[in-house]
Amino acid sequence: MMLWLSPLCIVVFISLNSIIYACDKDPNEGALVVAAGSFLAASSDQGVNWSPSETKGQMKFNQGTCRYEKIVQGLSVNTNYEWKVAFNGNWGGDKGCIGGTNCQFNSGSSGVVLLIYNSYSGQLTTSPLTSGETTSPGASTSTAVPTCSNPFNGRIVRAAGDFQVELGSSALWLATEANTLMTLDSASCLYLLVLSGLTANKGYEWKVTFDNSWAGSIGCGNGGNCKFSTGAAGTVELVFNPNTKALSFRPLATVCGNGDCELGETCRTCLTDCGVCPPAVCGDGKCEDAETCDSCSSDCGNCPVCGDGTCQPNETYQTCPGDCPNELPGCGVFREESCEGGSQFHANAGVEAKRWQTPKPGTKDYQSSYQDYHTLVGYADIIYTGSDRSAADVCLETKHRYASTVTLTYYFDNTAQSNKCKRFTSGYTDILKTVVVGSDGSTLELPDIDFVWNARPIASRSGDYRNGQKGGVAEMFGWPHKDVKEECEFLAKAGYLGVKLFPVHEQLMSTQPFEDAINPWYFMYQPVSYKLDGRMGTREELRELINTCRGYGVRVYIDAVLNHFTGAGNDMNQHRNPNGCVKWGNKTSSASIERQSPFYTHAYTYQYNPNTGKAPSNEFPGAAIGPEDFHCDRVLGSWSDLFIMNNGWLVGLSDLDTSRDNVRERQAAYLVDMLSIGASGFRIDAAKHMSPEDISAIMKKVQKKMGGKLPDDFFVWLEVLTGGEAGVIWQGPSWYGTMFENILKSDLGSDSEVNKIKMWDGLYPKEPFNNPTVSRHRVVIQNDDHDQQNPGSSSRDMAGAGCVLVKNCPASDHRNFEIRLFANPNGAQNNDNDWPIRFILSSYYHTHGDLGIPDGKSSCDLCTVTCTSCRKSVPYVKAHEPMACAYAGSGYTHTHRDIAVINAMRSWMHLAPVSGASLGIGHCG
Repeated sequence: MMLWLSPLCIVVFISLNSIIYACDKDPNEGALVVAAGSFLAASSDQGVNWSPSETKGQMKFNQGTCRYEKIVQGLSVNTNYEWKVAFNGNWGGDKGCIGGTNCQFNSGSSGVVLLIYNSYSGQLTTSPLTSGETTSPGASTSTAVPTCSNPFNGRIVRAAGDFQVELGSSALWLATEANTLMTLDSASCLYLLVLSGLTANKGYEWKVTFDNSWAGSIGCGNGGNCKFSTGAAGTVELVFNPNTKALSFRPLATVCGNGDCELGETCRTCLTDCGVCPPAVCGDGKCEDAETCDSCSSDCGNCPVCGDGTCQPNETYQTCPGDCPNELPGCGVFREESCEGGSQFHANAGVEAKRWQTPKPGTKDYQSSYQDYHTLVGYADIIYTGSDRSAADVCLETKHRYASTVTLTYYFDNTAQSNKCKRFTSGYTDILKTVVVGSDGSTLELPDIDFVWNARPIASRSGDYRNGQKGGVAEMFGWPHKDVKEECEFLAKAGYLGVKLFPVHEQLMSTQPFEDAINPWYFMYQPVSYKLDGRMGTREELRELINTCRGYGVRVYIDAVLNHFTGAGNDMNQHRNPNGCVKWGNKTSSASIERQSPFYTHAYTYQYNPNTGKAPSNEFPGAAIGPEDFHCDRVLGSWSDLFIMNNGWLVGLSDLDTSRDNVRERQAAYLVDMLSIGASGFRIDAAKHMSPEDISAIMKKVQKKMGGKLPDDFFVWLEVLTGGEAGVIWQGPSWYGTMFENILKSDLGSDSEVNKIKMWDGLYPKEPFNNPTVSRHRVVIQNDDHDQQNPGSSSRDMAGAGCVLVKNCPASDHRNFEIRLFANPNGAQNNDNDWPIRFILSSYYHTHGDLGIPDGKSSCDLCTVTCTSCRKSVPYVKAHEPMACAYAGSGYTHTHRDIAVINAMRSWMHLAPVSGASLGIGHCG
């Protein structure tokens, strides 16, 4: 007796003249199975539509195809109908299509349709028939099998996933693995693959690939990985429907040795039950186990010859880059990072396998600043051991690609040790140098490490500064570090509490125009690492600026970006837009060439990464941030849904998953690094796009790393802008109000610590005190700010309570609004104590271009790509002018130098008025 196993059906050949069909036990055996829908009354059966007990819609189990079938005739041609499967005359437990909804079908040109219900997978399908067609042997009707329509006919279909190594593959997720070939069952018109020998009761992930390539692969949801789990036998059947592109699975229960050749067993996996395998027959159209492209090209195809210049179906760029191009066909782009479901916000499973995209030394696009990021990344974590911060543990937190086999050695000022942490005390007065070296030769040199005790003490000044918790702060938008340093003395004489810098992290830069401008201002808000080498200056220049200002008694605050990294498509990959197939190249960063970091996003990419062999993902090696550390890609398309506002990708910016503890640790270390170099606090950009729980958890980690207590003069303020979404932000339990304050109290432990976490407000009439549940000493206020001055900005409506200087606001009007900010702000009840931190913006006039900065880095002279579209060139203008007057000139605005505004601020701070002459600008009106 010869046995041949096909999933769902076992065909037993007794003799040449007799065939016996057998199926697995039918899960619905004994039940009344009815096809109910909108078609019955119109059919020749003339049944009752949508009746679960209508026997004229009864489906019969077909032993030949192992499925329930019902032929419907007499329908109007080319007409759409709907249907479901009901059981035992009742609704409840019925089967439908996606999400249990009604299935749809079209009657075609014949008005005859075969309805199919697979009781093993629960799947409903339909197939149009000619008027004379019926079904296969053993069916409820007569003879012929309906023709299987297969859009993937002739293609190699494989199941790739994280199970492959267990089957003997050399790696996971291979699109070329021979033992994952799926075969088409023409009876069910499904591609099937039975996997045996997997771990019992374990979950796995998979996708379907074509022609030994990941190009055009099919998964679940929006292209993400599909999931399946094995039963007790470790055997499963994977199913791919070529018409609906749906992937499903069915665990199989097999027992080798029980005498039954069960589904999931074959002559190769269970000889005792299934007998000896038949010999392979060359020419039968099946590429069987014993056949190869060498021994039977008619069944298995011609063997690929790498180097012949032809990219054959079983060759890919990964296996033969000389023959095959490294790009998706057509204008396709990868979409594997998209969210698979509405409630999902973590990255898709398996993305961490795409890490390590950085080129190796000696390969294309490598530069020395990339170090060994292809295999080793890390950062320095400073943990002060007490609230006096006179000692600190420095721990070098690293991640190695081959951590299980590589040993790391940690160097602190050239002294080697096996422990990643080392303690330093205030007796250490140098700038610490650290290096990590792996036993495989990989090396990682980390940025300088500063300690808070080495920052210059803040000089004492008279005034109501309340140890850094009250005062006016000058914001220097677009001012390079060297210029701010030169302005420190003036700021001190004028009486300002401090100066606020814009983002100092390594950030996006380009030699290609964006919106007709080179390096627009908003690139500053697109980090590529947490190194302090931003557009406005180096780490060394920042250190010198801070120490200079502190020496005059002026504190320094920094804009920090925690919500996201650079925008999707702004990275080192090659990109194209699927609409129109327009291509663009890579970007660079603000750091000097010897310090630049590589960085990667997934969007608009169409080439496999040559270092991983996989589709690109989101990775920022200079910050030790990898693919798992981002939310799945979801458009931030709603401003009234807190879930989307917190987890969506704001204007395509790669959204960090700040619910992950390792992300919170990394961000807290970034903030502590800036505090250690001498910063006194931060503005948290895009804070309303982070959940209050995440922000509070990060602040708790900062508190812990700063010795268990935030510095006395420390504060942060959160950019929680309020427009039409104010209701969901402040009403009810008050998302960023009462609820947030309670979370902060729980995390930080005291009111004095909570008071250092402040909110931003403009106090404009059309947005009247949008945060009524926040104590006034936890709110900072401002009139004109950098977001308002750019074209198209409508983030807040000032009505008659303010104006934007660089949008044709008369200088006298602007001055009066800034004076009022200190003398009598809108709605003040106790001006001496309400809103103790107030900001003045000094920016620049947009004389030459709307988006560029006059720091010399927005000049069209720097353009190298598509330069004809660079029409808003901004020449260099020096920001610091020792004799500059406020509201004068066409370069920087110097609003903080206005004598009337200064004296309004000084009066609020209980300081005597000053003259222009005493500030060195007596010539200013």
